[in-house]
Amino acid sequence: MISQVVRTFLLSFVISSVFCHDINTYNADYGVYVGELSSPESDISGQVFVVNATTLQIFNLTFSPTQQDLYFWLDTKETPTKEGVKAHTYEYGITPLGSFPEDNDRVVVHVPEKNRIDDFKSFSIYSFKTDKNYASLVLPEALKIPKSVALTTEFSGKRYSLRSGPLYVIDRRTIKVYGFTFEGNKAPKTYFYAGRGASVSYSSGVKVAIRGKDEKEISEISENYRGGKDIILELPENYDIFHIDWISVYCYKYRVNFGSVLVPTDDTLANLPPYVPSFKRNSDEKSMTRGVLKGSAERRNFTFQLGDIEHIKNYNGNLRSPKYVWHVNSVMTPDLYLMRNVTYNFNVEGGREKMIPEFYNPLYIGDDENGGYNELSENEIERVTVHSPGPIESNTGPLCLWMHNKDKSANEPDTFLDCDGWPEDVHSFAFTPNETTPSVLYYNSGNNFNMGGRIFIVDELPEDIADSAEVPYNREKWHTLALSRQRADKVNGGKATLAAVFLIILTIMIA
Repeated sequence: MISQVVRTFLLSFVISSVFCHDINTYNADYGVYVGELSSPESDISGQVFVVNATTLQIFNLTFSPTQQDLYFWLDTKETPTKEGVKAHTYEYGITPLGSFPEDNDRVVVHVPEKNRIDDFKSFSIYSFKTDKNYASLVLPEALKIPKSVALTTEFSGKRYSLRSGPLYVIDRRTIKVYGFTFEGNKAPKTYFYAGRGASVSYSSGVKVAIRGKDEKEISEISENYRGGKDIILELPENYDIFHIDWISVYCYKYRVNFGSVLVPTDDTLANLPPYVPSFKRNSDEKSMTRGVLKGSAERRNFTFQLGDIEHIKNYNGNLRSPKYVWHVNSVMTPDLYLMRNVTYNFNVEGGREKMIPEFYNPLYIGDDENGGYNELSENEIERVTVHSPGPIESNTGPLCLWMHNKDKSANEPDTFLDCDGWPEDVHSFAFTPNETTPSVLYYNSGNNFNMGGRIFIVDELPEDIADSAEVPYNREKWHTLALSRQRADKVNGGKATLAAVFLIILTIMIA
């Protein structure tokens, strides 16, 4: 506890020293300061900096959400309105904000795709449903945005076919190398190397990591790069582009410089974006592998039901995972591969009970990854193209829910299905992708975020990707509540009452 208090105090002291600068002033460590996120009506506070054209970061954020409908919000007006757009974070995506971990020294906020920070006039914490501003600041006019810099120099050498396209300095510690070519599988003990001095030398340099390859320790370049791949270098923690003079492809064993690039010493790099640490998953958190269902001649029907994911840790990698997600033909949020000019039937069993939001899930196909169409602002809706037919609200059906079998015996399946409503009540719609359909779409819920998955539109189904195994089930057999009903109940209107009772009982059971 004491160390945390000291850490917070030191961070506050360091950050406060930045504020001797005026608003819209550049600082190499934090970016361009745009003001204090605050409100006289709340205890929210935080210092906001622009990192680059699409990223903000907030230091010393004080925020304890008191309701479920708060978002980081960007607007073209000086005060937030419903015409604005959500900005997203690693922790919550575009879902409503919750508390942030105490050990976060900053909160990184991303501008929506196809936008830049200078498209907007205000940044706030805002309730979309109640149209209330909880804390905001007005972005300065003529905003000075830190910019990445392309260098004119390239890697070139006489050994092992070393060459590259230009280098691009993304931020103080991150450099992108375009079209890297090098026979690393033949070169002995070779690394990217960076250091100071008039020439490349072993004693004045340090190994440099390749993003995506050197997560825990820096390994030698052993791959045969053929020029079709761009790579991103990350300088070590105590180094940055302002404190090195060269970057080399260096033979550590024989101390030979195979080729190097000099870092500019003029003001070319004067207004670089600050380095923002990337979020790394804990070592015990593995990325979830998605299943695959291919739209073959034998599979033209896809049934969409809900699934319980309480047994899955960090389903979507952030602090707020959905309680239920789509299960397609019993497979949890699979990637679908569908062929152009072939008609597929989508059967919807995600619930139509509006009084229980988790059990109201109209299905739609669109180009928006996160879903939640009904929870988007007008500005956000204009950016979404819906590819499923008819109004989204019409694509609802009875509730079928796959649940994790917590107390299963050896001969029982891991999951079981419980349904409400008669099979003939299932809503279906046809979907036929054609030549103009985008190659990647998403299936989602119109009422809840992050419940869906990808749809790949292809000319031919991939042969090197295997189908996932479907869990065989007999809907009538597992349709326990409906089987106990009398047809007369449906005719006499008892169906709606029983459905409500079922939903209440089911909610209590899974709570």
